[in-house]
Amino acid sequence: MEPNQTPEAAPAKQGFLSRFTPKQQDFLRGKHAVSNSATVLVLIIYALLLLSRLIDAAFLSRESQYLSIILLQLMIFPIPTYLYVRMQGGDYVKSLRLKKIKLSHLFLLLSASLMLITGCTLLAMLCGMMNAQPSFTLYDTFASANDGSVGATVRLVLAYGLLPAFCEELVFRGILCAEHEKHGILYAAAVSSVFFAFLHFDLTALPVYLFAGTLLAVVTYVTRSAIAAMVVHLCYNLFGIFVQAGLSGYCKSTGSIGLLVVLLVALLLLSSAFFCGEVARILRRRAQANLLDDPEEISTPGLNRIPLRQWPRALLTAFASPAGVAAVVLWLFGVVVNLVR
Repeated sequence: MEPNQTPEAAPAKQGFLSRFTPKQQDFLRGKHAVSNSATVLVLIIYALLLLSRLIDAAFLSRESQYLSIILLQLMIFPIPTYLYVRMQGGDYVKSLRLKKIKLSHLFLLLSASLMLITGCTLLAMLCGMMNAQPSFTLYDTFASANDGSVGATVRLVLAYGLLPAFCEELVFRGILCAEHEKHGILYAAAVSSVFFAFLHFDLTALPVYLFAGTLLAVVTYVTRSAIAAMVVHLCYNLFGIFVQAGLSGYCKSTGSIGLLVVLLVALLLLSSAFFCGEVARILRRRAQANLLDDPEEISTPGLNRIPLRQWPRALLTAFASPAGVAAVVLWLFGVVVNLVR
């Protein structure tokens, strides 16, 4: 500062921003926007998934169907993700919360799995999806098939259950949540859930995947482990593989599904109550024992660091980067392709 400059003159240089509070200034500077690099990764995955539909018929006509689907998923998810993580360098892997599951979280995972299955099934029925899905499909492209043999069942679980759960949670509850959680858990869960819902290119199923993404994000932060979300996701996929076709057939063949709806609602309420109780128990125990984060892992963020009145604009800003806009355009393109198929 020059000798003849008064301290009061410095704030005047902020100009327009000086009229706002510090939090509002952070928002206007774009500090709530989605990380461009993370959005580029999502954009690449969207593009590769859309391209995979062009070779759908060729893969399904081969005897090595499961191997083809596994290799395709490796090219779409783990390879770009691995390159992204390597580009971040340093201790970036620690921020992904790839921690082993604690035995004390078992009941939380079981209740979350039942809550996910019943909630998504009810939403699917409301959206009219159950009658349209005679079998479990992977990204609405590859239909599951099983001849009943042990080998085919193992390959089916690996290709349609385990690998999708690992890949999707690594990207959406691992990388995306880690990139945006500095603005709070709610913001990270909202952004990652929207991108996760867009992954399936299905406008009708959007509420289903938004619900699933939000619940999986809660599981991740309560357990401090993305692997826990992978386990819950796997349970849902197994339900889809082995049970969903039967429910779809039941909904299609009968005009009365009242008993099924009542059962699903009861199970949803029961699992939700149990899940909330387990969440409260874990958080209360953590607070009473003063259990701090492991020094080797990233600290748990706060619930919300954005004023509520800024949420609508913040969520719009989250998708305003060039890669974000391109991802939304690809999603719309995929939706149109689904409608005209």
